[in-house]
Amino acid sequence: MTSPGNGRRLFQISFSDVIAEDIRQLQRRASREGRGEEFLLALRAVVDFLQKNPNDFGEPLYRLTAVRMMVRCSVIRPLSIDFAVCEDRPIVFIKAVRLLPPRIS
Repeated sequence: MTSPGNGRRLFQISFSDVIAEDIRQLQRRASREGRGEEFLLALRAVVDFLQKNPNDFGEPLYRLTAVRMMVRCSVIRPLSIDFAVCEDRPIVFIKAVRLLPPRIS
């Protein structure tokens, strides 16, 4: 898949049904806490980074040598995400998504 206009290849984002349900539950929780809009904006930003340049997003944690992937983590408040970037193909696998506690003013 290529992005419109610049010919750059986008990374495919893959995740399990469990992760999909986790995201839905986190969104509901954020909405109940009055942070629903902030959650959705952060999620959109995460997806954009993961599709366009996941190797420059967040911090590297460790390399899975057998499957040639780099596991990374990143935060865009109020979300924290762990993901693996495939070194051979343009695929990102989401491992975990967490909702951070509200900021203390």
